[in-house]
Amino acid sequence: MRLQANLGRAILVGVVLTLLSGPARAQPADDQLIRLRLDYAMRFLEPEPHMQLAKYFRDHGERFIAFSILEQARRGRFEEPDFNHAFQVVFEGFDNSAAGEEGLLKQLAVNPQSAELIFKLADVYISRSDWTKAKQYLSAGLKLRPDDFRFTVGLAGVLSAEGNTEEANRVVKEFIRLYPQSEQGFAGRIEDTIEKEPARAKAIAVEARSKFPKSGQLAFDLGRILQSEKKLAEAERLFVEAAALAPESSVIQAWTGRFFYKVRTNNVRALEYYLNAYFLDPHAYETEFVESRIAGISRELAASELEKRIKAGTPLEELVNDANSIIIELALERMAAKWKPGYLELALQRLGHDDPGVRWQAVEAIRKNVNRSFDEKLRALLAEPDLRKRGLAAYIAVYLWKEESFDVMKRMLTEKAQLLRFDAVSALMLEGGPAGLRLALAHAAHEPHPRLKKLIESAEKTPD
Repeated sequence: MRLQANLGRAILVGVVLTLLSGPARAQPADDQLIRLRLDYAMRFLEPEPHMQLAKYFRDHGERFIAFSILEQARRGRFEEPDFNHAFQVVFEGFDNSAAGEEGLLKQLAVNPQSAELIFKLADVYISRSDWTKAKQYLSAGLKLRPDDFRFTVGLAGVLSAEGNTEEANRVVKEFIRLYPQSEQGFAGRIEDTIEKEPARAKAIAVEARSKFPKSGQLAFDLGRILQSEKKLAEAERLFVEAAALAPESSVIQAWTGRFFYKVRTNNVRALEYYLNAYFLDPHAYETEFVESRIAGISRELAASELEKRIKAGTPLEELVNDANSIIIELALERMAAKWKPGYLELALQRLGHDDPGVRWQAVEAIRKNVNRSFDEKLRALLAEPDLRKRGLAAYIAVYLWKEESFDVMKRMLTEKAQLLRFDAVSALMLEGGPAGLRLALAHAAHEPHPRLKKLIESAEKTPD
């Protein structure tokens, strides 16, 4: 449990998904995006290119595409420690590598009284679950800055991780006793009284707000109290203010999202804050994980907008060019179910979309609705300069051609681009039948990347 997971870092607050947008305006990819797409394909089996591509879209206001890229990486590609480390490095600038540790130690040797350097080193050891070293630096920080709550809450977290919850509670309560007029002292006293003595908690919160008007935590706490009193308009004002004052707090962002979702039933506003929380901490939780809220709300809003547009006479051909990638995905599902020949070129274009959900839905639409008359186009697709499109063509080729595709797949398995090897293996396993599975399994002996090698070796030896 890292300190940053609790304390967060400042991050840009983007706009809500453009769920009521019209058709997307064609925008040429800039040089940076072209490089990121290529790196994503070449190093697909490493988490960092996924993070870099997601960050590009987050920073350019395309937050749902960023979310989709990260969730594909988190759920379907990488183990949690690997995902977390890459996210911390790319999104937070945090590095717990040996080189990062060495750099901090050298800086601390020059400036041994730096609370910031001590804090960063403690954070490195917490991220590695090295509790002994973490406590060493947290204790040093407490001696240097006993009034800095970061060291107390860090020590409490380590003690809890070691199973010593009683001592963890004690050190927090001791800080509150010693520094009752500090921001954290007020917050601690509010937390201690909010359930059993709400009137007292409110009085403490009002006093605290007068002393720390820029505290997002104290604004949030007062909002909680007002919500319990059913003063929802005042509570809403405070939650919004708290989120603005504490853009680095995934907890405040997530629970502000929950207020709009559960209390105000305003899904658009809820989604804004849930996305804020997610890009601070993809594991953010508010009785449910925020990624589940984001996925559900986004799809519900997009489905409603799609129905409205269709009833207004908007054709599917226009909807697959929408700015909202979920609307595109849903439109492709409808196209696949009621196929027309004119849909093929539109689905082929969507194979180059940056949302992985759109790309896969385009593959499904094509695969379900073409036959061997598609062979010429498919051969061209298998030679596409866009490596993402070329990899997706593997699934269609193995599905349509079966063993006739195997020579193409064998060549793809020798490509330097990790995405192509991954797609070739996956296509053989999914669509190639027993012979395809045998070919994929045989590749394990020649696969240079340990992640793909492990994926192959963990596959069933015989098909279902």
